[in-house]
Amino acid sequence: MTTLFRRSVLQVAFLALCTTALSALPAMAQDPSTAPAQDQAGPPNGGHRGSGQREEHQVEFLTKKLNLSADQVTQVKAIDDDTRKQMMALREDTSTSRDDKRAKMMDIHKASQDKIRGVLTDDQKTKFDALQAEMKARRESREGGQGAPPPPQQ
Repeated sequence: MTTLFRRSVLQVAFLALCTTALSALPAMAQDPSTAPAQDQAGPPNGGHRGSGQREEHQVEFLTKKLNLSADQVTQVKAIDDDTRKQMMALREDTSTSRDDKRAKMMDIHKASQDKIRGVLTDDQKTKFDALQAEMKARRESREGGQGAPPPPQQ
């Protein structure tokens, strides 16, 4: 019984880690040597960013890497805000099982990435897909190829 409990706790911890990694996917792809000065001074001792800061960092990262227009920035911010609200509502939902929450979080993340792709030009989509693939490879190399599979790329 204790082993089953520990396994459940580890699964929940892994789910939380995966969700955080997936929601910050583009932000984590940034090479630390090219980070803006404000990010280098960021949270002390490697502290975590709040969800609002994470989305803002993602928008800045995508703006820099994909050369987003002002209109695209506005649209990506709206998508991120909607995604954040959906994730928060799901986290607070006590009637949904952990496995169902994980699946729904993956669906929300996938839908968010699809919406972002929808506002990009063809050239930006190619770069965006390359960033996604790079992050997938980094994540798999850190995990030794183990763990839950990431959402499928289109």
